[in-house]
Amino acid sequence: MSKDYRRLPLSALRAFEAAARHLSFTKAANELSVTQAAVSRHILTLEDHLQVQLFNRGNQKVSLSAPGEELFEAVTLSLGHMAAAFDSVRRRQKAQPLTVGMPMSFATLFMSRRIGDFVAANPKVDLHLVSLERSPAPATDGFDVSVVMGHLPRPGFTATELFSEEVFPVCSKAYQPHSPQILTPTDLVNEVLLVMDDQHWSAYPWSPFDWVHWLEQFGVSPSFKRTITFNNYPTMMQSVIRGYGIGLGWRHLVSDYVNEGTLIRPLGESYLTGRKHHLVIPDTAIGREDVQIFRDWLVEEVQELKPAAPAPSAEFVGAAPGLGQESPTATSKPRPNDNI
Repeated sequence: MSKDYRRLPLSALRAFEAAARHLSFTKAANELSVTQAAVSRHILTLEDHLQVQLFNRGNQKVSLSAPGEELFEAVTLSLGHMAAAFDSVRRRQKAQPLTVGMPMSFATLFMSRRIGDFVAANPKVDLHLVSLERSPAPATDGFDVSVVMGHLPRPGFTATELFSEEVFPVCSKAYQPHSPQILTPTDLVNEVLLVMDDQHWSAYPWSPFDWVHWLEQFGVSPSFKRTITFNNYPTMMQSVIRGYGIGLGWRHLVSDYVNEGTLIRPLGESYLTGRKHHLVIPDTAIGREDVQIFRDWLVEEVQELKPAAPAPSAEFVGAAPGLGQESPTATSKPRPNDNI
């Protein structure tokens, strides 16, 4: 069977299909937005090419000859296949979503408050957000974009630093402190402290950082009076908002709530862990327009999470004026796996 498609008179075949379907050169011309004479020329071209008569021409009407019937059936079938293929490709291209993977806490406390603005500004981007009870693994999860806690550079992926971790105590105005006033980190050991359990931390690439570690950075030997333990950070933060106790707030997760007054910082002391979060994109997706749109948008959104000035040599941020005593100045020691 010959496959020299270059010799097929495609324009003439299209005119033939319309004329055969309508059994009218005039109606075919109207459908194709050409003249009747142009349709007639296309039909004559086909008949000359095939050396057969495709139409029986009468005074008032035309009908298909036997070769015309055979060709019409083949052309109709072929054009139907092509139309279906066009529709399939178009639907598949349109339906290809932009998949973005991220830890559940980031999706719940940061992304959910902003994603509406992204969708409104980019209606053509079909977005699929995937939240995980762990940090995404770009090499195996298959996301187009991943928000990753830390990043091990590897071939085939491009990483953009988003922000560094900053941790400080937060509570709501509804919380009733057990101490007359909270002036220093030492005062926190008398309060109800909300903590994350080992199950939560085991799903992440970093060693735990909880109240014990935070207080140690300020020279406080923790001996808690009362704690409530959780395995899900967004759930813990809801309990903080309801006034059940004081929790550790990661700046990228709680800054919105602090800025709007839902949460307050009982102390000004803050600790910079040195850990960084990255946006990771496989090189196979880096050229996609929707990927670049999302990347540029998220990089802009997290600008508020970056310090306005370089952090001091020590990893402590001092207390705000009037909120407590000056914070320690000793530099913290790196914890295992902090550079993952």
